[in-house]
Amino acid sequence: MPENFPTIEFVNHASVLIRHGSVGLLSDPWYSGPAFHKGWRLLHETPEEAVADLLTRTTHIWISHEHPDHFSVGFFKRWGDTIRSRGIALLFQKIDDQRVAGFLRGQGFALTELPMGRPHDLGDMTVTCLKDEFYDSALSVRAGGRHILNLNDCAVGDRDRAQEIRDAVGPCDILLTQFSYAAWKGGRDNRAWRVDAAHEKLNNVRIQAEVLAPSTVIPFASFVRFAHERNLYLNDAANTVADVETAFADADFDLRIMRPGDVTDGTADPEASAAARDWWLAQSDERPPTTYDSVDEDRLRASFAGWRQRVHANNNVNAMRIAQRLSPIRVLQPVTIACDDTGDTWCVDPVAGTLERTDGTADLAMHSESLDFLFSNSFGFDTLTVNGTFEEASEGGFARVARSLAIENLNNLGLSFGPSLILQKQVLAAFFDRMRKVRRKMRANHDGAA
Repeated sequence: MPENFPTIEFVNHASVLIRHGSVGLLSDPWYSGPAFHKGWRLLHETPEEAVADLLTRTTHIWISHEHPDHFSVGFFKRWGDTIRSRGIALLFQKIDDQRVAGFLRGQGFALTELPMGRPHDLGDMTVTCLKDEFYDSALSVRAGGRHILNLNDCAVGDRDRAQEIRDAVGPCDILLTQFSYAAWKGGRDNRAWRVDAAHEKLNNVRIQAEVLAPSTVIPFASFVRFAHERNLYLNDAANTVADVETAFADADFDLRIMRPGDVTDGTADPEASAAARDWWLAQSDERPPTTYDSVDEDRLRASFAGWRQRVHANNNVNAMRIAQRLSPIRVLQPVTIACDDTGDTWCVDPVAGTLERTDGTADLAMHSESLDFLFSNSFGFDTLTVNGTFEEASEGGFARVARSLAIENLNNLGLSFGPSLILQKQVLAAFFDRMRKVRRKMRANHDGAA
């Protein structure tokens, strides 16, 4: 490999080590254990000796966003002493929400928060962080005359959005991007949505490549498996690297599939790519699926009390009350959730702050541990939508619950429900656009079933 070109070493899932000169930039280290409340597993876990060796070549670690397959708390706790002793610097997007930054600083790490769209010099490498939608960020890396663009999970699915990125950082030489869906897709019976989502991810890659003009595309950030007994069905239409290879057999870019330990500078290597494809296809998970343990009423009420306290402390309750009564969009309404493991059905009123038993028709059905997790964590609803360990119990149920219980998603963006929220038009538009897409996909499934 030419010495003046940066190299990319694939580690696992969304984690690569980009090296040039004195800089070794590691991204999104998640190497072992489940994620998203026992919902995901890696197709392959990285041995500890390999992680130890990797960190000897690392000078910086970039975290794209807070999701646990990118920001692994377990990794930073396990390897914290090594990171601190070696002076490895951490990089994260500069945003109002300080939960990730606060955790990292609390652990004694040297952290730099990257302002959006501004180049940041690392020495032999320059990086630029770009914001995407609610949580995610992309990273533009320039070194040795090359431009590497790491899109990870960024929602770049149309030409206008891809062009915005090109306008911000220019075309790239090497593109790293997600290649399969990674969230709930309408329940067990809605395979059509999963098939569409898989095709959509491949089309996203096609659009990104057309606009950003890379000579090499590296598919990554999808080397996972839905792992819980309640979400295993979500694997039935997920893309494999073989699907990616077939989709881009005649593309005018080099598709470079990589397995752990592979290194590239962007030079075409069909044999290495084919070997990596075969290696990934041979990976099988013989472990039993993960499971949940039932939660009793006392614990559920205690976790709900914490949820109510957070929601009422972080939002204008009077504004919530007015919206519940008068908003034409029907936000913050009482919603009904059935815990199918215990036989209990609960009515949750976010404005009144009540959790009551009910005989009413449920909007969603889930395990009591899932409901407890939702109440116990400010990111609980977001996690639920990713791990998909629930079912819609009545038509439109998911949208109704999202309009009521996703309020902490806003809070995690540094936003509060109140009069000033109306000024956040971009955030509100993105949220309701997602809800419209969900309703359209669910209605298509209901119409097909009928």
